[in-house]
Amino acid sequence: MIASWSDLIGNPQLKTWFQSAITQRRFGGSFLLVGPPGVGKRSVATLLAKTLLCTEHPPERMDPCGRCEACVQVQAETHPDVIRVRKPADKTVIPIDLLIGRPDVRMQEGFCRDVRLSPYCGKRKIAIMEDADYLNEEGANCLLKTLEEPPSDAVILLVGTSEQKQLPTIRSRCQVIRFAPLSEADAAQLIGQVHQVDASPKEIADAVEVAAGDISVALRLLSEESRSFRSALVGALGQPYPDPIAIRRIVNTRVDEAGKDAPKKRAILRDVFSISVQHYRKLMRDEAFESAARPITLARLDRSIRAVRELDRMANVSTLIDCFAADIATGQTGDRGEIGS
Repeated sequence: MIASWSDLIGNPQLKTWFQSAITQRRFGGSFLLVGPPGVGKRSVATLLAKTLLCTEHPPERMDPCGRCEACVQVQAETHPDVIRVRKPADKTVIPIDLLIGRPDVRMQEGFCRDVRLSPYCGKRKIAIMEDADYLNEEGANCLLKTLEEPPSDAVILLVGTSEQKQLPTIRSRCQVIRFAPLSEADAAQLIGQVHQVDASPKEIADAVEVAAGDISVALRLLSEESRSFRSALVGALGQPYPDPIAIRRIVNTRVDEAGKDAPKKRAILRDVFSISVQHYRKLMRDEAFESAARPITLARLDRSIRAVRELDRMANVSTLIDCFAADIATGQTGDRGEIGS
């Protein structure tokens, strides 16, 4: 939990920008907060709500007390002037009912209606949409008027991972606030001190690299089970002649732990391919340094990258694992387009 702006790890420019905007009375309207998962976007949105609603310290101080009723309610997600919408765990997109109400009470409840209500006890209305990446076209269209013409006393914060995942109509109506990936030192501090993960700086750096800056994925990779799996997989990939049966067995055992949860299976498989990509990138760097580059290493790296693309194309998991293991063993890089069709 980020209690104050001094607790924010990484992206120090954010406090300066927000403080300048608030001091100059030009902080309002609709904002799109984008950056890698786990870098603190949701925490910053909550901290902004505390800063704007704290009854002990003025917003210009950028120092919410954390003790007043408003700060406590914001942290507990019970403040009447803070609206939050997030994707339900059992849904693939944000339901339109959360935005404009159920069919029988359209525009009489939901995010868009609540934003337009006058503040109940504070001076501002803060609306936070935590999973903007999961807006479908219909849901995004419902938001357009609200984002373009929000009430003067309202601040709307959409949280996502990248601008490209938002429709152009959403991006054009929001001021984009970009969160940079955490540095190696900041990632180590966040994972070690905040998330209390017992790992060496090198282990954390490797996990963050495999996760492409996604802290939530890095945390998953640093679990005891994932570390054992990663060690076994890298050992199999690092053999002079990788055994496809061994690779397939290691990967299948890990994927089977997800049971029938298809999204979890795909998340695990994405980790598998990311680990493979990192392994062959490192091997290529080592070979280049020793002036002993091998074409087969490049082919295996390319095959690992292509496996990620095939996963994105919703390839059958079992078939993808079999093809990946066989191609890594032989050093084939040909794109098996049919398994993603």
